[in-house]
Amino acid sequence: MSIPLYQPLDSEKGEIRLLELFSAPEHSSPVECTLHPVKLSEEPCYEALSYTWGGKGAGQDIVLNGVTFPVFENLGAVLRRLRHPSKPRTLWIDAICINQDDLGERASQVKLMRGVYEGATEVVIWLGEPNVGAELGLNRLAYNSITRDEKNRERQWAIQKELFNNTGGAATKYGLWFSPSATLLNTELEKDEIRELLCRPWWSRVWIIQEAVVARKLNILCGSWEVEWDRLNAETKEEDISVKQAALTRVMHPELLSFADSTFDDIDLMRQKWASKNTGNVTNSLGYELLYNLRRLACTDPRDRVFAFSGLMAPEIGMALSADYSRPVVEIYTRFCRAVILRNGTLDILNCTRQWRGVPKPIANSRVYSVYERVKYHDTTVMIQYEGESKPGKGSARLPEGWERCMDGEAVTYFDHRTQTRHSESPIAGIIHPAAGRIDRQTCPKGCQKIWDNLGRPSIKFGLLGEEEPPRFEDNAFPGLPSWAPNWAARTSQDPNPLLDWEKKIEGPGAFNASGSSYAQISSDLDDGILSLTGFEFDTIKELAPAWHPKSENPPLSRWGITELEQWPVLALWGDSTCPYGGKDGRLEAFWRTHIGDYPGDGAVPSDDRVYVDLWFDEEGWVKAVGDIEPLDSFSLGGAGDAVAASRALYEYWRKINGKGKFFNKLREIWDVWAVARHYVPYLQRVYDTCAHRALFVTSRGYIGLAPWNAQPGDKICLLSGGKTPFLLRESSNNSHYEFVGECYVHGIMGGEAWVEHDRKDLETFHIC
Repeated sequence: MSIPLYQPLDSEKGEIRLLELFSAPEHSSPVECTLHPVKLSEEPCYEALSYTWGGKGAGQDIVLNGVTFPVFENLGAVLRRLRHPSKPRTLWIDAICINQDDLGERASQVKLMRGVYEGATEVVIWLGEPNVGAELGLNRLAYNSITRDEKNRERQWAIQKELFNNTGGAATKYGLWFSPSATLLNTELEKDEIRELLCRPWWSRVWIIQEAVVARKLNILCGSWEVEWDRLNAETKEEDISVKQAALTRVMHPELLSFADSTFDDIDLMRQKWASKNTGNVTNSLGYELLYNLRRLACTDPRDRVFAFSGLMAPEIGMALSADYSRPVVEIYTRFCRAVILRNGTLDILNCTRQWRGVPKPIANSRVYSVYERVKYHDTTVMIQYEGESKPGKGSARLPEGWERCMDGEAVTYFDHRTQTRHSESPIAGIIHPAAGRIDRQTCPKGCQKIWDNLGRPSIKFGLLGEEEPPRFEDNAFPGLPSWAPNWAARTSQDPNPLLDWEKKIEGPGAFNASGSSYAQISSDLDDGILSLTGFEFDTIKELAPAWHPKSENPPLSRWGITELEQWPVLALWGDSTCPYGGKDGRLEAFWRTHIGDYPGDGAVPSDDRVYVDLWFDEEGWVKAVGDIEPLDSFSLGGAGDAVAASRALYEYWRKINGKGKFFNKLREIWDVWAVARHYVPYLQRVYDTCAHRALFVTSRGYIGLAPWNAQPGDKICLLSGGKTPFLLRESSNNSHYEFVGECYVHGIMGGEAWVEHDRKDLETFHIC
């Protein structure tokens, strides 16, 4: 009688299985291993693997406890890379150590994930197998500068010869290598390959956050290359000092400051918090940040958008909801929201609720960093007129939309996907082209898609021609999800940033407290789809200005030319004898403070700082002097020249509205130019974060506020027990119930003024469906 591969585990006592991976002298040798149970409380010695499952692909069989066991392609590859040639290695790998066919075991073991990765001596991050270009980045990360330069010199020359048809002799070869411009270009090629590594599928998974944040030590594995996390961190933090010359550079040229996708920075920041955690505050703040901000990450099962982060939240929240994969997604999201309210006594989680039905999804990152993929949409043999050069030189230029450069051995052809014809000559041959910037070279052309294989290697897929509307969330998706429950699987292109900053102390300066110190009390029935909350109706929305949907995730330099925002003061600054702000001056103050979502009491910004919001209002168009902002290459020395000019234009307008004369002391004036820009940038960012994807409104009683873009006239502004902000409710077709619209800002009541005035008399119960 055969013994089952998996024997039952006692997860309640912290029991897990560990994998002993046997040694093998050859990479191609069969993979053999065994499983054995251990208790986390016994502090076993093992390493944990963090990786992506991918598809089955070229899956293979391994020998597990003497039995043939199938694994997916990516897991089969990493097992061979992890094997020592002469000694066994003890590992924890989810696909093998958890019986994936047992839903009960999966649910109980998920509760132990934090302990598994926290208890490992090291967590190994598997990025997959390298492609040819990745060697440039991996050599830069894995070796010291001397060894790296030696290894990459030949690779750089191979790129020149293979991709750019540079067949010069040794003198040309080494002359090119040591020229200053070539050194900068080669460095950028290496960094771009590191950026490509940071875009591999591993960085897009929800589960990696917990796995990486709680790890004692992180080691990155790509093929046979091993790189320590801190080494990658050091490389991504390198900056050209020129980008710091003007504060406006970070606004005008984010491409110079962000290395690649932000997931690496998010993990690194959370690791720092976790390392110095004070369990109460840090885990609570991490939980809300994770669930809301990391909705961009992918998972196969929407339930994992809650389960994957449960170990990083406060224990009373994380333990409130068992990882039961037999429950429907809607039930999980509803139960989780109610559990958080019950255990915190606040409505903070409702500040994460956004309208998503029928709303466009965000457009995915379309950057192509690897030079081996970029050449597919470039002609690398054309003549380029470089800036400052009298004669054109050899270089590369983008092919027309729909054209692909194909390599078959040493033969190069050009394929037109529109006509399905192949050509021996480039469609842009014989033309002198202007030099393109780095961002232009990296931008994936229309009709193409960047994809990855099961081993994490990127490629460009052609043939997706024609303009398509961004996909939208279907109206009938997640049927039965209440309007008040956040949909953690729905991140849209029109989501406002939360008004709450969960890092702030509850009653300290710089915190909202619209419902005073009240406590949210709700039914303990986690499955109840009706959320009943006590509170009172403060006011209703009378009129709404157009909502502002910025075209970029980066703030514009001022309001000038933005039609929607220029209509906001027309609505807000009307005269009324019953104005709650005491007349024209008070109303104007409420208007500019609303733009920054100003805090009440001691947290309010000084009145003198109004000038920086006036710079944003830009009544005379100071920003016109800046002109169009063109992306810059990070290796262009002194590349923030337009930011310097913008700082000067900003300063001149600041001087005008402040009534300041010119300084005779030139050094003092230069200092003031930089000082004004440094003070302006935080206010500029704050206006953007507060107003983007929101609409300004006035209430029936004359208050000014900000609402999510989906608000409507007639929506009720309610103060609810346990809420730090007011919330908008809309009467449903069933007059005894309400629909939840979202959080809102109303200037003058964010510190609990209206709650105190009402004195909790005649609180009513709102039944929200």
